[in-house]
Amino acid sequence: MSTVKLGFIGTGGNAGRHMRDLSGLEGTELVAFCDVIEEKAEKAADNYNGHSYTDFNQMLTEEDLDAVYISIPPFAHGAPERAVIKAGLAMFVEKPVHMDTQDAREIAQLVDEASIITATGYQERYLDIVDKTKELLADRRVGFFMGYWMGGMPGRWWREKAKSGGQVHEQTTHEIDLARYLFGEATRVYAVDRTGLLPDADYDIEEASAVSMQFENGVFGVMFSACFIQAGMRRSGLDIFCQDGSIEYRLRKSLTLSTAEGEHLWEAKNPYTLEMDRTFIEAVRSGDGSKIRSPYADAVKSAELSIAANQSLLTGQAIHLTK
Repeated sequence: MSTVKLGFIGTGGNAGRHMRDLSGLEGTELVAFCDVIEEKAEKAADNYNGHSYTDFNQMLTEEDLDAVYISIPPFAHGAPERAVIKAGLAMFVEKPVHMDTQDAREIAQLVDEASIITATGYQERYLDIVDKTKELLADRRVGFFMGYWMGGMPGRWWREKAKSGGQVHEQTTHEIDLARYLFGEATRVYAVDRTGLLPDADYDIEEASAVSMQFENGVFGVMFSACFIQAGMRRSGLDIFCQDGSIEYRLRKSLTLSTAEGEHLWEAKNPYTLEMDRTFIEAVRSGDGSKIRSPYADAVKSAELSIAANQSLLTGQAIHLTK
């Protein structure tokens, strides 16, 4: 088995999870670690016996790599991806993949021209209960769905709209991507929001929003986001309403089908994040990316939906999506 040598751009908490999974995969070597905060890069390098950098261009020039994980805040995307593509390396990009639709599309074109393997961090696509959801929907008529990502307010750059894109773009993007995975492409987006719910906190993002989405196949849905909830019900997932019953997906935990015959429950059991990483590594090793469920170009479409939602919040108008 050939060894896949990996570099990392960004070594924060999300990257750390990837590192832990990847370090346990046979035939995988964690080689180089880059972060704008030198101490974080050095810590990761010490943990995995690699080299640390604060300049990703230097890392890409000096290291012999097969693939790079890019795990950085939304506002930092663009230059790292272009550098990795120029180096001819496979890349795994954490979601959301960009904050700018045009640049994301240009990067997707560069990926296609370079014929490199890509994957992104929409891990729900690898869940066994999501596979089951697709199976249950195959012969059902769907009317509409309601989606949720509701909880509290994270810290740091997440609270700055210019850096995170807000909750819809940075967090609810998981459920937006899942809706695309289940129902296809959306044609129109309209969003409303509410602010001023946490007057003593330092932030400039909306604390609550609802994004209405119309899909090509006629299905529509509303995606609710909330980051103001300090007590009471917190909810994330999808409720799907069909002609003959309903499907309740609870974020990475369970799936319930309710029909006239009763209820059936499935609980998530597979190591979906590990499977996501393993699928990418095997694709890099073989050169065959056909089993990757969310390549870069596809993830761009999910980012476009949340970018459109933010445009709707600014303009007060429905946004019609273009291909």
